[in-house]
Amino acid sequence: MPQPSLDQHSRAAHADAVAAAANAALGNPFADSGSAPGLPADRSARLAARRAFVDLKLSFLFVVEGLQEPNALKAQVRLAETPEQLWALRAPVYAALAGTDVAQTRRRQLLNRSLESMFGDSSLGSTPGELAQHHD
Repeated sequence: MPQPSLDQHSRAAHADAVAAAANAALGNPFADSGSAPGLPADRSARLAARRAFVDLKLSFLFVVEGLQEPNALKAQVRLAETPEQLWALRAPVYAALAGTDVAQTRRRQLLNRSLESMFGDSSLGSTPGELAQHHD
């Protein structure tokens, strides 16, 4: 039986951390962490979830900085404080990235990868992959 790669392990750890942080945000701080709030495992889960959000936001910021307009969209991305707020902005960002330009295509691909790393393939209804099919 083949051994899972390091990439598979890191994705699994990332997914576990995001799930634990989501459970904590939903009022169940003991779900999946097996420890009381404030203990090292809980802190690690919060830090991993924060890192994942920061990575997602940096991707969004990079993508929108290359846009000519609209400035309001750039401001909304800068002001986003949660992954859910960035998820809500995905459709306007994809619309702003419409076109066949190589740079636009690469930005859409980066956004696809970033959203999939945070939300997976089946989160919250329409998946980033389904959205990309309409734009690529």
